[in-house]
Amino acid sequence: MSQPPNLTPTETSAAAGQPGRLKGGAITSLGAAVMAMAFMGPAAAVTFNTAPGAAKIGLALPFGIVLAMLVCLIVAYTIGSFSRKLPSAGFAHTFNTAAYGKGTGFVSGWILLISYGCVGSMLFAAFGAFGSDFLETEFGWNVPWWIMSALIMIAVGMIGAAGISSSVKTSLIFLVLELGIILALFLTITGKGGAEGNSFAPFSPGSSLTGLSGIGFGMLWGILMFVGFESAGTLGEETKDPRRGVPRALFIAVILVGIIYVFSGYAAAIGFGAGHVNDLAADASPWTTLSNSYWGTNVAWLFALTVLNSQFANALAGSSAGVRTIFALGRERILHPSLGTTNRRDSPVAAWVAYMVFSAVLTFVLGALITPLGVYSFLGSLLALGIVILYILMNLGLPRYYRRQFPAEFSMLRHGVLPVIGSVLMLLPIYGLLWPVPDWPFSLVPYILLVWVVGGTGYFFYLRANHPERIEAMGRVWEPDADPAPGPLGDRV
Repeated sequence: MSQPPNLTPTETSAAAGQPGRLKGGAITSLGAAVMAMAFMGPAAAVTFNTAPGAAKIGLALPFGIVLAMLVCLIVAYTIGSFSRKLPSAGFAHTFNTAAYGKGTGFVSGWILLISYGCVGSMLFAAFGAFGSDFLETEFGWNVPWWIMSALIMIAVGMIGAAGISSSVKTSLIFLVLELGIILALFLTITGKGGAEGNSFAPFSPGSSLTGLSGIGFGMLWGILMFVGFESAGTLGEETKDPRRGVPRALFIAVILVGIIYVFSGYAAAIGFGAGHVNDLAADASPWTTLSNSYWGTNVAWLFALTVLNSQFANALAGSSAGVRTIFALGRERILHPSLGTTNRRDSPVAAWVAYMVFSAVLTFVLGALITPLGVYSFLGSLLALGIVILYILMNLGLPRYYRRQFPAEFSMLRHGVLPVIGSVLMLLPIYGLLWPVPDWPFSLVPYILLVWVVGGTGYFFYLRANHPERIEAMGRVWEPDADPAPGPLGDRV
């Protein structure tokens, strides 16, 4: 891409509104893994996903999480295989464009947009509710939830807009703190033998409260715990040696945090005990109950503070991934071109502003209608369904891509059988979400996603008819010092 004389690419991007570049080599594979793990938000995920996940699967919650981990490892391999050839902030949008063509790639980016668009709002709302309750319980301060939500929005926006390096450093500090505290609680519960002694019953599918549907539903919320690991794929342009660094980051995130999630499911199951499994499913804050029971009320506040810590890191990392999706779509002029520009520090500030404004509107409007914790569960369901569909599309697209573009590297086992197995397993959480039909407003989730996809498909046909150059430009891979000539990997810019 040519530049006017005496202007660097970033100066041109900011001054003339041309497509920007993210800062290449800004972070290592470990940094990418930290962002992915922070996006997963271990303490927040465990706190808010345990009760919904146990609602149908009950005591077998850790079994559902093991299945979710297996699926996510397969998806990690799929994303890593794509990233070795297509390191791009576009992630699923870029991958599925290369695998299927422009139409499916466009719809994939469209689904990713609404999925990651839910992340900020659900976490800001949950932080507001949990933070307000924490201040009321510990200090007697009556601070409305929306003030707490607004404060975290401002902090996340300021740190995120400062650049990816600032986000990684902040996320690492918060991640280390939260992992230490939650592991200490899990070890305390298991060390004391739980309510009825340690048992392997939680790893038996026969312990599911509602059979196969329960396992599928437990998997869905297990996958929701893992959502965020794939965001390492959005950091391909900013990671050193992305063809190796991104796959490495994906596996580090899934394996390390996955072990913690399985441990959490087991600790929750035995902590309540088989005789009180319904209490686990019905408890709106099971980990508060467990920390009070096993640590005592004088120390349990530490776990609550850890959850707030986790929500902040989760919101920062999750918003960063959402912003990069907006940036990538803006750079390809699917969204407004100004959203695809960067400032002189290679930060997509315009995309950050757009994301935070959208998140604020969604948080406060839905929070007033269905309560802030209702926002978390509702948008979490929408996020999970969208992401699972993208996981399936990427899995099935991997063999298509490698057979056509890299036949010499194609492996029937690694690029064919494993992705298909992963896709079949992911039908279970979809089934668990849709049947039996959930209560309102959760029954609206599949229809909202359907309307969004139909609208995006119509927008695709509009662009193809009126701006074909934008559709033609889809799927480019933006790498530092890359040859701009098109090649077997798609157009390099």
